[in-house]
Amino acid sequence: MNPLILEEFFYALTLTVLPYIIHYFYSRCFGKRLESGPAVFLLYLVYYVIVLLLHLSPLPGAWLLGLNLACIVLLSFLYQGTVRWRIGAALFLTSLILLSDVLLGPVYSTGGYILNLFLSKFLMFIWVQATLRITKSFGDGSLNMWYWIGLFCLPFLTLLGMVHLTANLTFRENLSFIPVISGVMLSVNFLIVLLGDRVMSLQAIQYKNDLLEQQNAYYINQYLLNRERQEEAFKFRHDFKHILLGLRTKWHAGELDSGLSEVDQLLGSMEGQDTESCNSGCLILDSILNYKYITAKKLGIAWHLDIHIPPNLSLNASRISIILGNTLDNAIEACSHAAIDKPYVNVKAHYWNEALFIRIENPYQHKISTNRLGELNSTKTGKAVHGIGLKSVRKTIEECGGLLDFSYENQVFQIEICLFNLIIRSS
Repeated sequence: MNPLILEEFFYALTLTVLPYIIHYFYSRCFGKRLESGPAVFLLYLVYYVIVLLLHLSPLPGAWLLGLNLACIVLLSFLYQGTVRWRIGAALFLTSLILLSDVLLGPVYSTGGYILNLFLSKFLMFIWVQATLRITKSFGDGSLNMWYWIGLFCLPFLTLLGMVHLTANLTFRENLSFIPVISGVMLSVNFLIVLLGDRVMSLQAIQYKNDLLEQQNAYYINQYLLNRERQEEAFKFRHDFKHILLGLRTKWHAGELDSGLSEVDQLLGSMEGQDTESCNSGCLILDSILNYKYITAKKLGIAWHLDIHIPPNLSLNASRISIILGNTLDNAIEACSHAAIDKPYVNVKAHYWNEALFIRIENPYQHKISTNRLGELNSTKTGKAVHGIGLKSVRKTIEECGGLLDFSYENQVFQIEICLFNLIIRSS
């Protein structure tokens, strides 16, 4: 068989592995946006045909590399995740594919070329597998601007550098340097990805620690509130006998009006106690609402609760802390605007048919904007940090299989949350 035909046949054969490697990398870094298996297969088949046609075309190397990069970037949009992460992953993956091909060095025989085709694809898969095994947070979260620059620029400069080096006559005369240079570039790209992943891991650990501290603050506040209520109950229990004796004396003395007035006064003081704090019996929900109530009270924000849930409702403490903690913080901050005359926060939580329905309303004066995905843009300073909180609410609700909706009109912001499959623990 003609050696050229044999080489092209094995090129087309080994190229079938490339779509699998790309899909394998993307699907584990990001969630799938397109769930239909046949549709994904068809799109990757189109990609395979395009890459094969580009290989057979007479276009210059720079054009071929640019078009291949564009195809890999477009494939990333089949998956979830932010645009930054998807483009960064596409650049890293493209440089990994190119450097894996170049790393094996030039060959001058048909058998060596075919062997290199198989070895390069195997090397690509090993590097992808190593990246996925070692990294824990790649593809999620927000990085500092300098890390983004490194994540974008280094793979891009790697691709650009390899194009210029292979076109350089001096470099062509010293082909033994090709594996060394490509190996160094591959290692540096891998280290940059690893560094970004470590930063994200540290941010995730810090966020979890902050969440635990916040939960502890909720529980401590609830403990102090319960102790105060217990002391009031003991005091009332101690005084109750004396109150009854006084009423009995007034009744025997014929002072009925005075006795009834004292009873009315006593009932009024009992009904007027603690109308704004939460005492549903569900510890984590009461803890969060009562803790946020203290903050709202200090800022002069009216606090209205309508809570109807069973006391032994099973709630995940971490998830409900993220959801309620962030949404209530946003509501309180919105009410703190100087232009709002009568700030208030209305919180409704009802349980029905194994579902918890939560609605939070508050006035606002600031301008509200959304991105192209319909997500709210943070108006706070330090958006990178606050953005994590806003995204965490949506992500946590999605992980619970719940629903999130928000609306804003007539200067009133309303957020509605529904969490399903919540059971009541047996007593």
